[in-house]
Amino acid sequence: AGRSIVLLRNERVGAAPVLPLAATGRIAVVGPLADRINLGDGGSSDVWDLHCTTILGGIRAAFDDVVADDGSDPVRAAQVASGAEVAVVVVGYTYLDEGEYIGATDPALGALLPAVDDPEVVARFERWIASQPPTVKPQHIDDRPTGFAIGGDRSSLRLTETDVGLIRAVAAANERTIVVIQAGSAVICSEWIDEVPAVVQAWYGGSEAGHGLADVLLGVVNPSARLPFSIPVDEADLPPFDRDATSFRYDRWHGWWRLERDGVAPAFPFGFGLSYTTFEVRSPSISMDEDNLTVTSTVANTGDLDGADVVQVFARLPDPDAPARAVGFARVVVPAADQVEVSITVPVRRLATRDPGSRSWHGARGLHEFVIGRFAGDPDAHLLEVDITSASDRDAN
Repeated sequence: AGRSIVLLRNERVGAAPVLPLAATGRIAVVGPLADRINLGDGGSSDVWDLHCTTILGGIRAAFDDVVADDGSDPVRAAQVASGAEVAVVVVGYTYLDEGEYIGATDPALGALLPAVDDPEVVARFERWIASQPPTVKPQHIDDRPTGFAIGGDRSSLRLTETDVGLIRAVAAANERTIVVIQAGSAVICSEWIDEVPAVVQAWYGGSEAGHGLADVLLGVVNPSARLPFSIPVDEADLPPFDRDATSFRYDRWHGWWRLERDGVAPAFPFGFGLSYTTFEVRSPSISMDEDNLTVTSTVANTGDLDGADVVQVFARLPDPDAPARAVGFARVVVPAADQVEVSITVPVRRLATRDPGSRSWHGARGLHEFVIGRFAGDPDAHLLEVDITSASDRDAN
């Protein structure tokens, strides 16, 4: 769970960045999701463990002095936060807001579900669920005859006004406020992010979500996860969206491809993620055989803590209509003040382009640019050119 968490922001307050924290000192944990088991989708992928840990539960197990508030009253939450050294605000979404769309379901379909393999395990789980408070117990188990949540597409990429109001109230009361976002995809933060020094994208962390986040907050796990998408500054930077549409046609220009084409800077680019240490990608080179390119570079840890970095390779094709594409990456663990060599294999077939007219793929040919860095648009990335002349259309199959 800890390795999946993306650190988006970690500004200095006083002499040092807010994160990582010390286990001593009072920490306030506030928000409607803080003490809720939040596993995400309530559809066919809904799987529960008998020992799930909430964010609050994980933090209480790891820190010496923890106070909590559910955030229903921002004034009260701010008072709780003001008496702590650090405040953690847990906000975001649940299976009721996003996920697999189920819609109206015939209760009789429940009889078609396969029989359980171990009735005793099911009975234990049902007894455990029944004993949980409303904030933990998954609502769809009681409210829907099939046990599925409605789900569907999110109506907005932003947090609710209630969540934003809670963040602002707590941040005004405690300058060392950390926002933890639980969500399955991008959340636009532009209207409130400058009011807090630290932001963590925690996703739906599974049964160990609480322990995983606590490990990251303490620095037991040095964050190394990266965003699998870009987070824009504004929804207007993305293609139009209709939540109720029954059909819609998108071209290739969406996500970070669209932002790059339009020259629009994202709030957080594709592949972005911070660490508690610092890295440099040095001396990249590319070798090539008939089937593969091999990108070799050195990753130097220029900070004081051990950590892991993700080297990413992007390709710009000779075809002006082809967007840049991510073609390879590698995660590498580097001790503090040390460096490690990393090699990334890029199959030539990943550079193929599709001809919609002939409905065929064409192998890579011509001068290709390869950008080796730590995220899309990395200003410190290295640019190398390779003239590919030996590929054939057969290579694209």
